[in-house]
Amino acid sequence: MSQPENQRQRGRRKGYYARQVEAEAARQGLTVEEYGVYKGDVGSVVKPVNSAGGLLFLSILITLIMTVVAVLLVKLVVDGTEEPNWGQIVFAVAFGLWIVPTAWAYYFKERKAARLRTQSGKTIELPTRRNSARD
Repeated sequence: MSQPENQRQRGRRKGYYARQVEAEAARQGLTVEEYGVYKGDVGSVVKPVNSAGGLLFLSILITLIMTVVAVLLVKLVVDGTEEPNWGQIVFAVAFGLWIVPTAWAYYFKERKAARLRTQSGKTIELPTRRNSARD
């Protein structure tokens, strides 16, 4: 295998969950857009909640929790009774700026997929096993 061909192949390689979504979508005759977010439970301890309603609930819950954290951080800085730990504050803000948009993005992706499946009259079968061989 030549060097440029090897680099092209490595550059196009997708993550495990992206490959699982593609394999499940193809197996069920759906496009990746119609399939939505990953619906398996490989790598998770609890059964995932990947319906549009479940993801809406989680997005709202995460947003509310991060709002409470933001209010407490503002209170900590404004109150001035104790010295704030800036490392923890920066981590909390960075985490909040990552987790809230990510949760809402997954919800909107699944809502769009559910709408596309409904429009085309297709249904989805949840995966019950691992679809690909180990890497």
